[in-house]
Amino acid sequence: MRIDVWSDFGCPFCVIGKRKLENALGKFAMGDKVEVVYRSFQLDPNAENRTLSTQQLAREKGMSVEQMKVKQAQVANMLKKEAGLEVNYDQVVIANTFDGHRLAHFAAKEGKGAELTERLIRAYLSERMNIADHDVLISLASEMGLNDRDVAQMLKSDAYTDSVKADITEAKELNISGVPFFVFNNKYTLSGAQPEEVFLNVLNSVWDEEKKLEELEEMNRSNGDDSCTDGVCNV
Repeated sequence: MRIDVWSDFGCPFCVIGKRKLENALGKFAMGDKVEVVYRSFQLDPNAENRTLSTQQLAREKGMSVEQMKVKQAQVANMLKKEAGLEVNYDQVVIANTFDGHRLAHFAAKEGKGAELTERLIRAYLSERMNIADHDVLISLASEMGLNDRDVAQMLKSDAYTDSVKADITEAKELNISGVPFFVFNNKYTLSGAQPEEVFLNVLNSVWDEEKKLEELEEMNRSNGDDSCTDGVCNV
């Protein structure tokens, strides 16, 4: 089974959805036969890289400082409880995630896509790093065992730009307007940070249905192709 996951690194609900899926896979009997592929999505493709105080962010969002602090506390508590991620919103680092997504595609080619995705999430949300900064990205990739020089060369080029854009285009074709978004075996979809039980039910249902289809196809092959196509009948 393959699961494609559209998400963005600074999205709190994407982290929670990721954890719920991981927990469900840990309980799924065939979890070792599931491939999870992380796909690119940008919540704000025009984001400018900057650091804002709570006061500045409140002004930009048209909220009072107290309202913003309450909202930030709610998000921080949710991430700690649901995803085990510590977040401090005293300062908010806003980063354009496009190059981070390019790096994730590069890492995936090296068999490190899942690890790099998790590292970028923690860097953005928990450690307040600017993941649009190439030096930061090189350092994070190095932690995953990727070659510094190769990563630096990749980031200086336009490598994997088409891959990121292709993911975003496919998301539009699937009418994905929010993340996280999960696609199972290119057929079945699930939107949002659903409870662990929902993921587990979907995993079991998809697996059972695919198994039945495989058995039906095998039966057809064993019995021969009794059908007519373009005026020719097979018997």
